Amino acid sequence: MKVPAYLQKSIREKGGLNPHGLPNFRVIWGGDRFTWIGGKWNHHDDSGNVIGSHIGLERVHKHPEAKDRWILEVWCPPENYGSELVWETMFTEWIDGQKVETLGPFPRQGEYEIVKVIEREYRDSKGVTWKKEFVPLTPTICDAIVDTAIRNRDLPERIKKEAKRAMFAEQEKAEDDKLCDKIRKIEEARPEWAKNEHVIMPSDFEISKFS
Repeated sequence: MKVPAYLQKSIREKGGLNPHGLPNFRVIWGGDRFTWIGGKWNHHDDSGNVIGSHIGLERVHKHPEAKDRWILEVWCPPENYGSELVWETMFTEWIDGQKVETLGPFPRQGEYEIVKVIEREYRDSKGVTWKKEFVPLTPTICDAIVDTAIRNRDLPERIKKEAKRAMFAEQEKAEDDKLCDKIRKIEEARPEWAKNEHVIMPSDFEISKFS
């Protein structure tokens, strides 16, 4: 199933484009979303009996639990997945003497990851989901989930900025407290005659008499 062009345009305008000119956010039909998985795969006949197997990559549904749902995804840059060396170390296995990339090739161009399955959930009094229903993709729903995703994406950066501002404010307050403490100690060390609250400064004429 295809997302209507006008909704694709709206999502693109709201979420912006990644360095490759593709939308940062996209909505896709779960049944059309595939990925590569490596392993040992059995072959079955019409009765379900295993008649053979092979080792290698297979193109499978990325979100098998949501094949009949609309899904909102966000593009993630390659650095989100670590280095190619780490990827190879973590997601490579030897099966019957054959090297297999269990999660497919390293995503050098980045990859789209799930943000939300668009569906209606029914929960009991304890918050446990007991039923889920299909929700059609309408402009209102599409705008709402994309706007929420964008706000959540920007939230960590805003939190960092607020934390920095709070840290600077605390530092300034600490410096002010130190300064006030120094002034207080200086005042306490002054002789009694110098602690007069009303100090009268001599005039320039009086000063000139002692110059």
